[in-house]
Amino acid sequence: MKAKSIKGKSPEEISAAIQQSMADGFMPTLAIVFISIKQDIKAICDILDKQDISIFGATSCGEFIDGEISYGGIAILLLDMKKADFKILIENYQIGKEEVVAKAMGLSALESFKNPSFLISNSLVVAKMLDMESSIKGLES
Repeated sequence: MKAKSIKGKSPEEISAAIQQSMADGFMPTLAIVFISIKQDIKAICDILDKQDISIFGATSCGEFIDGEISYGGIAILLLDMKKADFKILIENYQIGKEEVVAKAMGLSALESFKNPSFLISNSLVVAKMLDMESSIKGLES
């Protein structure tokens, strides 16, 4: 598996960086994206979708890449993993139901992989914080 990191301050810069990263035959299948809410998230998704690159992403309050932190930009780690080697699960949840949702997602992952690993991203609910301990308990069960 190869990985390349790219960054930019606009969808146009990201599009150019993706093309440049692929110039040597690199064919990414997964993008781990950290993006400022100031950016055009839909445009970035469209760029990656056109290249058939799956997206795992989160908005951020600072984007880090190659030991550098920026604010208001886009940082992406491109990976050329086999599509059969990863699965992106997205579920809606409510406060107080984190354990149930996490358990269901864990069971779904076990149907696809013998020894799954997880990258977890969740949205922030301003009124109440999510109980991540319950989420971990759900995955463990």
